Amino acid sequence: MNPLVSIIVVNWNGIKYIKECLDSLSNLSYSNYEIILVDNASSDGSVELVEKNYPTVKLIRNKENLGFAEGNNIGIKETKGDLIALFNPDAIAEKEWLSSLVSVLQSSETIGAVAGKIYYYGDKFGKNAVFCTWSKVDPHSASPYNFHKNEPVSKVDYLSGAAMVVKRTVIDKIGFLDPNYFLYFDETDWCARMIRAGYDLVYVPTAIAWHVVSASVDNLLKKTYYMERSRIRFALKNFDTSYIPVFVFIFLSESFFIFFRDVRNRNFARTKVRARAILWNLSNLGFTLKRRNSDMYILKKNCQVRSYNKSLPLRELKVGSH
Repeated sequence: MNPLVSIIVVNWNGIKYIKECLDSLSNLSYSNYEIILVDNASSDGSVELVEKNYPTVKLIRNKENLGFAEGNNIGIKETKGDLIALFNPDAIAEKEWLSSLVSVLQSSETIGAVAGKIYYYGDKFGKNAVFCTWSKVDPHSASPYNFHKNEPVSKVDYLSGAAMVVKRTVIDKIGFLDPNYFLYFDETDWCARMIRAGYDLVYVPTAIAWHVVSASVDNLLKKTYYMERSRIRFALKNFDTSYIPVFVFIFLSESFFIFFRDVRNRNFARTKVRARAILWNLSNLGFTLKRRNSDMYILKKNCQVRSYNKSLPLRELKVGSH
């Protein structure tokens, strides 16, 4: 069976890469798919390029930049497929990428989503440098880790939203992506709810894509701010309640270390970034907890809910030991 796959590409000023992205998707060996491009108010001519050269691509124009998560949510609502693929505009798929993922995804009812091996686009990190194979979340610090060797097919803690495929029935049970991250951890949050709902997330090494990592965020301090802001929110939203005090202790310990290092270096840029991330989460704590409760309500209504932290497949795997 070849179920219809709806591929969603969320674009924001991606004219540098969008042609290669859509060309790769147009040449997939898998035949039954549609492409939906959701544009977040681009001003670089990328929308006009798509409109002129890709008439079969369904185009949705947002009036403002709504971010990755909400852009995908808007796209999901317009899809027809039984399977939903998220694909970044700065990513390129190999010909068998989708066929490999669909084959594994359809092989078991317990598999909720899949992703493959992602290489860095270009030679910045060396020839054929791997960005991501297995993805792990530390069950205490909420720090994400990517492995990058020859890891086999395996259940993993989360999947990269740059090139992943999800069953529509899973989305029906766990809800949409949470748009309040804006950047980073949005797909990790989605995957956390899949794990709580009892689904497996599977890495498929034969499904290959190339990705320009962080092409949309070239300012390191800005990237660090959103990464830390989202990491705090992710832990508060998804960790089992008994694990949250441990996370808070670890995060504050890290913060003190960064502060004293900045004192020694007489440069407080890093401390200011972390302070901003903490303050944002404190000011939005009520909303975060409300969202946690609403997510849990949806999960309990539709699924047999399990522990998140204790159900992480790679929780016992030490970084650097594999």
